[in-house]
Amino acid sequence: MSTVVAAGVEGATVLSLCTLGDSTILSLLKTVYTEDEKMSKGIAFPTCVCPTSIVCHLSPLVSDPEATIALKNGDMVRVELGVQIDGYIAQAAHTFVVGATKENPVVGRQADVIQAAYSAAELAARLIRPGNDSRMVTDSISKIAKEFNCTAVEGMTTHQVLRNILDGPKQIVLNPPETSRKNASNVVFEAGEVYSIDILVKSGEGKSRPLDTRTTVFKRSPNQTYQLKMQTSRIIFSEIRRNHGTMAFSLRNFENEKKARMGILECTSHNLVTPYPVLHEKNDIDNAHFMFTVLVLESEQIQTVTLPWDQELIKSECKVVDPELIEILSRPVKTGAASAE
Repeated sequence: MSTVVAAGVEGATVLSLCTLGDSTILSLLKTVYTEDEKMSKGIAFPTCVCPTSIVCHLSPLVSDPEATIALKNGDMVRVELGVQIDGYIAQAAHTFVVGATKENPVVGRQADVIQAAYSAAELAARLIRPGNDSRMVTDSISKIAKEFNCTAVEGMTTHQVLRNILDGPKQIVLNPPETSRKNASNVVFEAGEVYSIDILVKSGEGKSRPLDTRTTVFKRSPNQTYQLKMQTSRIIFSEIRRNHGTMAFSLRNFENEKKARMGILECTSHNLVTPYPVLHEKNDIDNAHFMFTVLVLESEQIQTVTLPWDQELIKSECKVVDPELIEILSRPVKTGAASAE
């Protein structure tokens, strides 16, 4: 993560940062657990780089117009990626502003939304503990977002993570739509569970939505079966099973981009893969995204992924004043060996 963030300077393109993130992950994986050549190691979620009004899941193909988007000073950028070792998954997302320094920190509404999202993620890490439930988490995240005059992005979900499974059976809908809020499922957390805490906060009202940007990130749906008709589709699906298993992947990772674009259509239409659409927000609304993986134990939580967060770069005029939220944020959380830095 820190490699991508450090390279996120004015003039850097979205495609160059996505390929840098993926290649860095694969290079680093070659240096760990080298004694077991058969152990599965790879990308669990391809690097996505989302500047300005693009909220999430942008990992463009070389031929996509978004590939050449160049960062500018002052752009707010969201980076998401994931890695797996032997099927055990760690995911991370981080938000930064291009050109920000300790001498020229992020201020105004950009600072508010970044601080709100990071504080909400830290809060969730402390609330996901045995005996607590998901409504406690969603209510507290809404409260802390309001402290910064922000709101959680509607419908975004924090998932339980299992071995080889990105989205396990338990989930937390961080800001359920009003129409389904009363009927939203409430889950109780238990010791031994793992969650990818996934927080998206925005500075204004409105709903994130897909536009005409090509979806390039997918994952296989292991419980779905269908006899594909097109030979190209069968070849692509076979490659998905062989190289990516149940992890998320980008069409950019296929040798033949044209065949990948063709073959994925039939796979998607018959639910053999799940798409991750690129979401957009209004140009005048800022969005911040933070994600890390947390292991829930009987008496403590372990944050297995740490982010390159630097408080000196973010100077919001707002702060958390609710005594209950302050107390929760003061609770300790251990950090594990994995690092997104």
